[in-house]
Amino acid sequence: MIEAFLLAMRQLRTKKVRTLLILLGISVGVAAVVGVTSLGEGIRVNAVGEIEKSHDLTLIEVSPGVSNGNIILITESKVRAVSEYGSVVAPYTKDDYVTPNKTYFKANGISAQYMDAKDLKLEAGMWLEEGTYQVVLGSDIGEKFAKIEGAEIGNTIDARIRLYGEEGRATDKDITFLIAGRLKPTGTDTDDQAFMDMNIARELTGKDVYDGIMVKLDKSGQTTAARTAIENLGLTCYSAQDEIDSVNKIMNAVTLVLAFFSSISLIVGGLMIINTMIVSVYERTHEIGITKAIGASELDIIRMFLSECIIIGVLGGILGDLLGVLFSFLIDSVGRPMLVAQLGIADFEHLTVINIQILAAGFLISLVISVIAGIYPAWRGAKLDPVKALRQL
Repeated sequence: MIEAFLLAMRQLRTKKVRTLLILLGISVGVAAVVGVTSLGEGIRVNAVGEIEKSHDLTLIEVSPGVSNGNIILITESKVRAVSEYGSVVAPYTKDDYVTPNKTYFKANGISAQYMDAKDLKLEAGMWLEEGTYQVVLGSDIGEKFAKIEGAEIGNTIDARIRLYGEEGRATDKDITFLIAGRLKPTGTDTDDQAFMDMNIARELTGKDVYDGIMVKLDKSGQTTAARTAIENLGLTCYSAQDEIDSVNKIMNAVTLVLAFFSSISLIVGGLMIINTMIVSVYERTHEIGITKAIGASELDIIRMFLSECIIIGVLGGILGDLLGVLFSFLIDSVGRPMLVAQLGIADFEHLTVINIQILAAGFLISLVISVIAGIYPAWRGAKLDPVKALRQL
């Protein structure tokens, strides 16, 4: 086998220009795949990073579930069962209210544990007192109340909630709230919500169940196990990992499509190998005839040609990976400032990401295509009749 590779090296050195052109054809295709794949991977990594920055990975939001067409409500017993899986477990209610000026908002009935689980921070005012009709507003709804209702911290605001009886009859209830404080912006739906005491909220609505539970874990690595256990109770769970999984699925599909189209250039390199090897078979017909006449088998002839293809694949893969890294660097250098300037998106460290998996894939693609492209010429050379081959000078 070593002799076959040494002979292949000598053959390739005798045709330096032809070999160089083949290597360029393969390496450019590999570089395109590596560069485009690194772009897709970079976008995915940045998107996941933004989710991790803006979301708490140790937080699970639990809501009522559905089993066999029946709704699984969050009762006190469910809250006690869920409490076994989190360091902080905070049930809450959520209801829709409207002001006389038709400003609609959601008000969550919460406890102190909810504030700890969501890590809510006050920007102004004070936190609400239990057993009172005080509310704390999210940053966005606070601004809306100030502009539309003229209600600032320390002012009261009238609101109405519509309740439905057992027969489905609607009843409106009017309430006056005191705005106690305003939260710091979070960039989530918390900014558009109001928060009130849990007992007051349940007293107003007459609810004996909860609309959700916030479950806070000690470590993000506990999320999967805790979520599985809670879902086994028949409840539905949501966490930031859902968004991360969605981004990963979408970007993996996008990267695969980009890599597929960029790999079309590899077909050109494969055709160049096929063409060169077929020409090489014709040029070396006499040599093949002598080799078979002195006892070489068809497998030896195939091994001789495939050795050249393997060497081309290895060198093309290495050169392609190097060019791919350079291509990735150019995309990052030119594309990142353009995206930041033109699209106004937040600045990030890198637009592309190169990892060992991408480089290994580029190398293997080069090797596989080179070998596949050399199979037919090698088979054709092995099937030559040694007598007819020796007659050709």
